[in-house]
Amino acid sequence: MERRKERRGSVAEAMARLAHLQTYWRGLMRHGLPPRRGDIEPGRIGPALPGAFVLDRIAPGEARLRLAGQALSDAAGTEACGLPLSRLFEAASRPRLAALLEQGFAQAWPCYAPLTCGRLGHVGGLLLLPLRGHEDAAPQMLGALLHGLPPGRVRRFAFAGPTSIGAPAASARPLRLVSVEAAPA
Repeated sequence: MERRKERRGSVAEAMARLAHLQTYWRGLMRHGLPPRRGDIEPGRIGPALPGAFVLDRIAPGEARLRLAGQALSDAAGTEACGLPLSRLFEAASRPRLAALLEQGFAQAWPCYAPLTCGRLGHVGGLLLLPLRGHEDAAPQMLGALLHGLPPGRVRRFAFAGPTSIGAPAASARPLRLVSVEAAPA
């Protein structure tokens, strides 16, 4: 029972770190456009950094980890940089991951998916945040895969429920209240 409570606390912490990353990303948006990779400051990602990554789209539904935090290398059982993101997922979940990647790259919207590992139930989440690229470069995403499981074991994740795909926040420019009065007759 104590382990279950401990894991729930760790899952809640993982979710809070994902929320922090998404808030940081939204703060970098300008005029409704995602930030560029160069706008990201790793030190500002804070507690999400161990599970953070940058993805390069390499084919439809496939993305490679260009940069990856240590937690991803631990889960992969090897250096994660250069690996396809799908390496961290069970084979049965890879088609759903491919669809999620395609939606994220095509619509440039943030994507979130709750994750499970084995028979453990909800253990964490996957967050995908598009980056604005250069015309001659492969599309990229900033993201994180964070979980509440103890480190030190190779992990393969699956989806624990429905994914959320949301439109980016509107432009950060504040709205003005304009009073319109009827003209005298």
